[in-house]
Amino acid sequence: MTTEAHSDQTIRGYLLGQLPEAETERLDELSITDDECALRIRAVEHDLVDAFARGELEGVVLEQFRASYLTNPSRRASIRFAEALQSIDDRSGSAPTSASGGWHTTLARATRSWALRLATAASVLLATTSLWLALDNRTLRERVTSDGRRHDQQLRAAEARVADTSRRLSAEPTPPLHAVATLVLAPQLRGGRHLPTLTLTSGSRDVAIQLDLEPVDYPSYGATLVASIDNRVLWRSDRLVARTVNDRQRIDLALPAAVLSPRSYLIRVSGVPARGPSEIVGEYRFNVVR
Repeated sequence: MTTEAHSDQTIRGYLLGQLPEAETERLDELSITDDECALRIRAVEHDLVDAFARGELEGVVLEQFRASYLTNPSRRASIRFAEALQSIDDRSGSAPTSASGGWHTTLARATRSWALRLATAASVLLATTSLWLALDNRTLRERVTSDGRRHDQQLRAAEARVADTSRRLSAEPTPPLHAVATLVLAPQLRGGRHLPTLTLTSGSRDVAIQLDLEPVDYPSYGATLVASIDNRVLWRSDRLVARTVNDRQRIDLALPAAVLSPRSYLIRVSGVPARGPSEIVGEYRFNVVR
């Protein structure tokens, strides 16, 4: 059977599921192997979809079309597209074209109709996209303007807080400077009578004392502050590490000035080995005056 033997009505029946199974299988095969037949089937299918979109199908044909097309997702999409184009045609007042002149004429008419509808749909899509872009651009500008105003308000509020803090700080009395008294002590010589003197002022809060060590080497050291008059321990610090200054080992201490008063003191330094008990490696005496 050739494609010329298949009329538009036969193809219409094929599309609606009205043909016998053998004829349906034959057209299924031709729709794949015969390009001319495939084009003819597509043209009749377009006319059938257009007729449904225009509301021209009735009775059994309408029921068969619904059963054949509305159950297929891809065909439902074609129907929705045809209905949208028909809606555009209805609004523009265009009239349907007569379906006469053979399948070649039908194919040409369908091609021109779909080309016109695609162009119209593209125009509508372009106009819709342009409108959306304009609205989105306007929204973006409004958002940027709003964010700019909000940023300016936040900046002004921060400047006001800084100015208020500066006024309050300038109105408050300035606290006294944190004074640190410094004293460098060498190991006490036997029979030495002259003791180093540390002068504390009313603003002194800390005392930095540097102790020069004898030539000894321990992993760490401990220091104890003792009142010379009664040998009472006033302050203690452990795990001190010596540093090298001009080829000599030196320990840095930080004493709170509150533990000192005008009298004589003794700092006893012990070396702490990695193992075993610690041993005294130096004693440092000094006087405190105000």
